Amino acid sequence: MLKPDTDPGRGLPQLPLELMERVCETLATRDLAALRGSCRQVHHLTHHCFAQRYGEYHTDFSERSLRHLHALAQNPGVGRHIRSLVVLSPEPRLGKDLQALRWAAAGQLAGDSLTMPSLRTLRDDLVRRLPHCRSFVVSPIGGAGPPEHPQDPQDLQDHQQCTFNPDDVVSILWEIVADAALPVQRFWYGQGLNYSSSACSACSSPLLDIARLPKGLFRSPGFRAGWAALQNLHLEQTLTPHNYAFCLDLILHAPALRKLHLGLGHTPIAAEFVADLSRALTLAPHPPTWERLSLAGTTLHADDLLRLLHQSRARLQTLWLRDVSGLDASWLAALHRHRRQFPRLAALALRDIRSPSGLVRFGLPPGAAGFQLQPNEQGAVPAIGLGASDIIGMAYGGSEMDRALETLVQVWTECGGGTGGLA
Repeated sequence: MLKPDTDPGRGLPQLPLELMERVCETLATRDLAALRGSCRQVHHLTHHCFAQRYGEYHTDFSERSLRHLHALAQNPGVGRHIRSLVVLSPEPRLGKDLQALRWAAAGQLAGDSLTMPSLRTLRDDLVRRLPHCRSFVVSPIGGAGPPEHPQDPQDLQDHQQCTFNPDDVVSILWEIVADAALPVQRFWYGQGLNYSSSACSACSSPLLDIARLPKGLFRSPGFRAGWAALQNLHLEQTLTPHNYAFCLDLILHAPALRKLHLGLGHTPIAAEFVADLSRALTLAPHPPTWERLSLAGTTLHADDLLRLLHQSRARLQTLWLRDVSGLDASWLAALHRHRRQFPRLAALALRDIRSPSGLVRFGLPPGAAGFQLQPNEQGAVPAIGLGASDIIGMAYGGSEMDRALETLVQVWTECGGGTGGLA
């Protein structure tokens, strides 16, 4: 036990490495940084624990945050541990103190934003000093928002055009990808991190405002080369006629994609999007390489889901559906019939599924071993036939997918009165 007046530079280096790591785990990052400055031996012993703290670097894209990232990047021992940039900060903190930001008449950042010193440094850090940072997460949080009762419509337009927002962050990141042909491994843009969907509705600008994004992005050889390396795309956006084609291109220009998550909203345009995506994949030169497909907060039709599954059948391992509307039991019965075409499928999760007849509930399977059950936590809703103890979600992971699919088909019950029935 060290005495209170003991110099840590003399005592701590004598501790076993395992105990030193436990000491590091109890300290906040600032305290750990202070400890590292006590002596050279402690600095060396705590380096790995300290560097691991920055596996995900959280930034608000302010000048101060980007300078701190640059300082970390200049230390090769820390820089090689940084694998993700995570942007969660709400407006107006987002992009605070970035100098000389201007917006063009078309809506995007004016001129070449990478000529700004802080953004050029970020570009150079990603290319030269952060060799493993190939993952980007932009998950907007609602901020102050536009004026509630603008006296002049121009006030609202000025707020929308002159407030640095998440679309501008994405625009800068994509410009870096295009400029350096930076190979991206994961790109997450939308809801899903540390807040509910209601928070997203408070955002001061619509998600994926096409006007804020670089023009001609998919005509850039550098962007196409960098985006072609993408393995994980998480896209939760409010689809509009303006961003529809752009969102579709994000998927179709990612031939190496292994994980795809889509949250597109419960709207007719979302169903059209899934239909167009499924048809476009049938015309692609190579089938998708998806190993995991997850859909949440989306409307789609059974035929289109089956077409997506059929295109990815050779490699698909996980199918995850939550808060999905428009599906009846026919797709599940067809999946059961054609199970042999999905040799790698080993995990399936269904929850909060809404069929055309109503919310789907699952009867308790006769052999529940291997299933995870999600009970109804909202209480009884007699109007739709939902009981307080009903099961509204089931998940299975294992080697007996044939049995699992057969069971799910049997216990699928639509609150409007319909049942799945056997295939």
